[in-house]
Amino acid sequence: MYSAEDGTPAAKLQNQVDVSTKKKRYNELMKLAKAISEEKLSTYIGNTYKVLIEGKTADNKYYIGRTYMDIPDTDGTVFIKNEKSGLEESFVDCKIIESKNYDLIAKVV
Repeated sequence: MYSAEDGTPAAKLQNQVDVSTKKKRYNELMKLAKAISEEKLSTYIGNTYKVLIEGKTADNKYYIGRTYMDIPDTDGTVFIKNEKSGLEESFVDCKIIESKNYDLIAKVV
């Protein structure tokens, strides 16, 4: 949501949008973005991609990785079921089996 920053021309504009309207618009956009992401990610289900394993979740149930399509700290994450040891910091072929909001769930093939 936009917030006025001191010293900027926009902060001096009259008729600023009220906070409740900003929140409503933000929530509408986020709902739309989530739906678009879910639709796009569902097209990856069943496909196999090379995934760079970057670590594990805190509970060690999943490896955390990304494909060549994913920008670090911007795009979602590929969560790979932790069924094999020693995969950290390597490229692994993974089949996408599910999508969740902005992330993919995969298994090693």
